[in-house]
Amino acid sequence: MCPAKQGRVIVMLFGPPGAGKGTHAPKIVDRLGTPQLSTGDMLREAVAKGTPVGLAAKKVMNEGGLVSDDIVMGIIKDRIAEPDCSKGFILDGFPRTIAQAEQLDALLAKTEEKVNSVIELNVPDSILEERICGRWIHKASGRSYHVKFNPPKSLGGSAPSPTTMKDDETGEALMQRPDDTAEALVKRLQGYHDETEPILARYKSCANRVNADQKMDKVWNDLEKILPKPPAMTIMMLFGPPGAGKGTHAPKIVDRLGTPQLSTGDMLREAVAKGTEVGMKAKKIMSEGGLVSDDIVMGIIKDRIAEPDCSKGFILDGFPRTIAQAEQLDALLARSCQKVNSVIELNVPDSILEERICGRWIHKASGRSYHVKFNPPKSLAGKTPSAETMKDDETGEALMQRPDDTAQALVKRLQGYHDETEPILLRYKSCAHRINADQKMDKVWSDLEKVLPGSGSPSGGGCMSFLSKLLPCK
Repeated sequence: MCPAKQGRVIVMLFGPPGAGKGTHAPKIVDRLGTPQLSTGDMLREAVAKGTPVGLAAKKVMNEGGLVSDDIVMGIIKDRIAEPDCSKGFILDGFPRTIAQAEQLDALLAKTEEKVNSVIELNVPDSILEERICGRWIHKASGRSYHVKFNPPKSLGGSAPSPTTMKDDETGEALMQRPDDTAEALVKRLQGYHDETEPILARYKSCANRVNADQKMDKVWNDLEKILPKPPAMTIMMLFGPPGAGKGTHAPKIVDRLGTPQLSTGDMLREAVAKGTEVGMKAKKIMSEGGLVSDDIVMGIIKDRIAEPDCSKGFILDGFPRTIAQAEQLDALLARSCQKVNSVIELNVPDSILEERICGRWIHKASGRSYHVKFNPPKSLAGKTPSAETMKDDETGEALMQRPDDTAQALVKRLQGYHDETEPILLRYKSCAHRINADQKMDKVWSDLEKVLPGSGSPSGGGCMSFLSKLLPCK
């Protein structure tokens, strides 16, 4: 295999008709997190969108001509610049000629990239003849049958023919595609070999021929061994009790890493608003007064982290809250060869948090926030804080405290936070960092910068020293 390059994963996938490409390509897409691109689909999409190169292709096709390689490369250039290709892409059956391969290599070289994996699903022609020439379909429904591997009930050991091959559901006659005959297949396979062999030879340093004449799970097992690993994403968990300063520092972490901050609440509301499949499931449960299950939450996360803005990574805000959720998250990430690589907790002693939280008062109408010690309203003037002495500076209206900003409520909130967070920090102890957030804001940020992924600090890849007693590094 070619040495992996820190950049996009660019794969070519080849296979003759009947080799199982349609079965395994979706699994490769899921594993790499990159789209599968065929020139036919890209061409139709460009024409439908009315892009300049799409319109050029449409004009040629309307005149009965063949779309030139220059137009095809223009369509590919536009398509691979789209956000879903930010991590890479899989070219399905392309290039078909050395000239196209040369143009593709030149296009990629402009962004200092190159093809880093070429895969062919290989099956002997004699086996393909049995697979292909035994296929029959029900035209109206698209249901597919095979005289050996999936025969219709009507065949009953008879010789296959339009009379004996009937659809199981309707009883209507099945048909064979014109190019699924032995005569047509010989030409198709010859054309495939003539096109593919020179391509495999050109990319021989990163080409892999996989034996697809074996059981499906064995083919996939062999594919997994040679699939390129996608670039490592920055996947962070950020924890902090109420009043620890997470709201202050999280936006700066987002800006530094260039990755979005994701909270389960925001993702849930977004999925419901968009009417996604998993969002509709969540909406139904919530409307019935139920609790959204971990499976649905994980479905929402799976959809969200597949979006283009998460291509470099993401920050999970206060998630997971249980070991069961952490296990499901790790399993989800492992499917695409990813893992959590940083867990940060902003830590403040409970006694300090009580002073921070219980001194907060807000102006309900505007959302303006005050604090009896750190940001008192003018009306307090050294008096004891109360509804009479705590007034909004701009309107003079009475301020209020949130019900959960009392000392009694805070005790329960903090106990719940600690009970949830400690097991998570222990699970990820090899990459967990506990930051002292009971210091000046610029000092907290300075400590954070030292442990952020990519910081280059020796502590950036392991545990902070003041965390080691509680969470020893592996």
